[in-house]
Formats: sequence, C-alpha cells, structure tokens
Amino acid sequence: MVASAMLLRTLIATLLALVSVSASAQPVATPDCTVDGTLGDGTLNDNDGLKLDIVYRCRSNEALTFHADGDRIAGKVMSFHDGAGRALLPSANGWRVEPQGGLVEARYRYDLTGYARAVDQPSLAVQRGAGVLAVLSAWLLEPRGYAQSPAIDIRMTTGPGLVFATGLPRVGDAWRLAGTTVRFAGYSALGRLSLQELAVPLPGSLRSGQRAGEGVLRVAILDGVSEADRAVLIDWVRRTADAEANYWQGFTARQMLLGLIPVNTRRGVGYGRTVPGGGVTVMVEVGTDVDPRRLFNDWVLTHEFIHTGMPFIRGRSTWFMEGAATYIEPIIRARAGWKTEEEVWREWVESMPQGNGAFATGLANASGRQNYWAGATFMLLADLAIRRATEGGKGLEDCLGGALWSGLNGSLRVDIADYAAACDRATGTTAMAGLIARHVERNEPVDLAALWRDLGISMVAGRVVLDDAAPGAPWRKMIVMGMRPTPRVRLPWES
Repeated sequence: MVASAMLLRTLIATLLALVSVSASAQPVATPDCTVDGTLGDGTLNDNDGLKLDIVYRCRSNEALTFHADGDRIAGKVMSFHDGAGRALLPSANGWRVEPQGGLVEARYRYDLTGYARAVDQPSLAVQRGAGVLAVLSAWLLEPRGYAQSPAIDIRMTTGPGLVFATGLPRVGDAWRLAGTTVRFAGYSALGRLSLQELAVPLPGSLRSGQRAGEGVLRVAILDGVSEADRAVLIDWVRRTADAEANYWQGFTARQMLLGLIPVNTRRGVGYGRTVPGGGVTVMVEVGTDVDPRRLFNDWVLTHEFIHTGMPFIRGRSTWFMEGAATYIEPIIRARAGWKTEEEVWREWVESMPQGNGAFATGLANASGRQNYWAGATFMLLADLAIRRATEGGKGLEDCLGGALWSGLNGSLRVDIADYAAACDRATGTTAMAGLIARHVERNEPVDLAALWRDLGISMVAGRVVLDDAAPGAPWRKMIVMGMRPTPRVRLPWES
C-alpha cells in the first residue's frame, strides 16, 4: 500500500510537472489529460508492423471510460491496464478505469498496422510501406466522463527512422487536442514516410501594413513514389500554397498537416478530404505516375486548401462549404496564371445550372452536385453584392479572409449566421446576411439567364463572349482577377 501511494504521488507530480512545462511555454489552459506514446515497428518484442504503446493520465475524481470508435479499433487493442497494472476487459468498446487520488491512468498497446491494413480507407486509415496516415480516433481512445470535451496533450516518442505528426497546434513539446472530441479530430502521420515542413505566410500577414510571419505546412508522403517524384509533389504543394496565399493574403492556417497517399491504380489527383477537428488536416490521393502538368491542371488540392480557411458550418450547410470551395478554386488558379478569365466564366456558365433547382427546394436540401454548384452560385451572388455595396472596394475574398483573420479558422465549428455576421463585419455590408435571408430562409429562386445578361456573358459557337457594355460588366471585371495586384505563380516548366 505504501509503495502504491508513493507511485501515485510520483505520477501526480509527473503530470503537474508536464502541465507546468506546457503552461510556461504558452499561456494556455491546463490540459485535462496527457498522452505519452511510443511508436515502434517490430523492435518492441512484437511481430513486424507499427505498434503504439499509449499511457493516458487524466485529472478526474470520477471514473472515465476509454472508448474505441468502433469494433475494428477495439479489436486492435492488444492489451489494456489501469495505473496499478491490472488488466481490464472492454465493455461496449470501452474500458472503465477508476480514479486514484484524482488521477485516472490507463495504458494500452495498439496494433496500428493491423488496423490500417484491415480498413484500408483514406477516410480512416491507410498504410503504404511502413507508413500510415490515419485519423486520430483510429488509434487514440477517447476518455469519456467529462462534462465537456477534455483538452489532451499528446507526446510521442518514435523509434529509429520513424516519424509522428498531426495538424494539432503545438504547446511546448506536445500536440494539443482541444475544443472537440477525439472522434472528430483530424489526420495523423505515423511510421516510415517522407515528412517535410514548408514555411507559409501566416493568415492575413500579406495585407498592407501587417507584420510578416511564418506558419508551417507539414507534408507527409507515404511510400509509393520515387524520391524524384516526391520532389515534384512537394513543388506542386508549395506553388499551390503560394497561389492560395495570394487570394487569402496569407495562408489559410498557422499550421497544417497534408497527407499525400500514392495510389497505383490512378493517374493524376484523386480523392481529397479535409478534416478540421482540433487542427487543420488534409488528405489527397495522388497517382504513382507523377506528371507535373496533370497535377497543376487539377483542382482538388486548391479546393481542399480553401476548406482549411473556413470553419465547419454546422447544420445542413454542406452547400455553403462546398460552394465556397467550388467558386473560389478557379479564381485562385486564374489569379496565379494557371487559367484564363474566359475559362473560369465558361466553367460557371456551363456548370451552375446543375445547382439552380436547389434554390426553389431549399439549399439545406441540396444533395450531390447541387451542393457544389448551388453553393457556387450563392457565392457568385455574394461576391457581386459585396462589390456593388462597396462600389468595388471589397469582394468575397475580403469577406472570407476577414472571417478567418477574426479567428473563425478551419479548426472551429460555427453556425452559418455567426459566419455571415463575421463576413459582413469584414466588408462593412449586410450582403451575406441578406442573401441568406432571401435564398436560405425564403428559398427565393435565381434566374441565371438574367444574371448572365446583366453581367454581359454569353456563349457563342461554344465560346464565351464578354460584353463590356452590359450593366453589370464593371462588377464582372473585378471578380476573377480581383482589384489588387496578384503575383503570378510560375509553373515548373515556366521557371
């Protein structure tokens, strides 16, 4: 009993020391839990494959249940013990641990390779070679029993040649998950893989009179491409980030993890996904036959980066998030010099009718491609409304950028009304709130044919014709290329 008490006091002292170190590094809230992990690949008395040894220490006077997000994850927990070393069995994919003197400790070993190979889904976890890209909940159990989502500081010790990275913010030597549950956290990169950090301008730092500063874009590339092709992929990411920063006047996040998954059954760029919980992360599939021209002609990476500059909009608002990314993507690429203005308008004229019916049935009921193109039409209307209200002084980029600079970043979840209010404050208008009232609350339809006539846009013999004498032509001219000088982002074959 004396030894146990001494051990308990030692553990509490260790936890408090870790908290003190983190608090001195940055003035942030004390974490509720700490996670000390060890990542190995067969050197820890096991068969080959990535294994994790996790030690959870949580401040709590009540029992906590460490929950696995599904049967397959629970099935890869190889052993589970409490702080006293007692082996525990799960109930409903959870392990209940009692507190000892205000501290709940849990230890488990996890077969990461086994899980990644079993699911092999980019939305959950994939393994290529000896590297894994997985959402945090694929290996980190969630402590349940708190009144709200606990703040968790994660430290990981890696074996020789192994790496670990997430999109979570750094607090001292830890990665901090806060403001969301483990289940909704973003991606992590673990094992033997290529990991490179790119410097990016901080959000809003390219505005006139703003202080320069650098953030970090971590790029994790799983096995499947040559060293030369990895260099091509890094160059593609770097130039795309530069193009993105030109639109947002800084990059979309202070720090981010981008995971690239080579796929040998695909050419070019495939499926992309942004997961913002706790920190901004993006996953994109790329073909193993790496072709620079095919990469830069694609829209997926630019589209996903746009998502990282906006919070998740709660409710039935997929149309708003996907519409913004669909609308802004060709603008960013045109301002970088990768598309022409006529190509952008042609894409919109040909594609926006796919979403037009959603305005009458309700944008919240949009599905499939309606989400993308009804939302893109809404963003075009917002862009025009802002420019008209400010006599060309501001546009949608000021609305979205202003919301980001005000703190509504990609790691948050907000209501559409709150986002619209931040947008309107940034432009000094009521454009966004007014459009939501008309087209979301009252389901007012949009006459696209009349819109194109007003802007002076028509299709003649399969080509876009722009009429500068049209009533709305002055506003149209501002939309694609913008009003601020934008540096061209040269393509690799132009350098």
